[in-house]
Amino acid sequence: MEEKKPLKSVALYLRGHELDPVYISQKLGIQPTRSQKKGNFKAGSRKFIAKIGIWALKIKSESRTISDLVGELFDKMADQSIRLDRIVGVEDAHLDIFFAFGDDEKDSVEFMLTKDQIGKASQLGLSICVTVM
Repeated sequence: MEEKKPLKSVALYLRGHELDPVYISQKLGIQPTRSQKKGNFKAGSRKFIAKIGIWALKIKSESRTISDLVGELFDKMADQSIRLDRIVGVEDAHLDIFFAFGDDEKDSVEFMLTKDQIGKASQLGLSICVTVM
């Protein structure tokens, strides 16, 4: 049986009922790792219809630190001077930080965001959501 390692991911999520992922991609000049438009079938499904539009840019790793992943994500957004929460159709813009424990992990996790990363999140109009499982 293979040992389960901790999974860390960071993602930038833009969500909204009227959000058009194609418009967001054109506006930002970046292709998302995941997207859906309200009313369309969810990716990989012919049964479930998306109830909200989503544009997401996600990075994950088993070995890198959360701060490194946030840094890489913000490097992809380096040329953006526009507040993401003010783009037409965006109702929610947030930085999602996710940590899932591996097999031999304890029940605590610690990470730090730099002042520059917090400043960049604020500049982009992002709230921050942290999930630890």
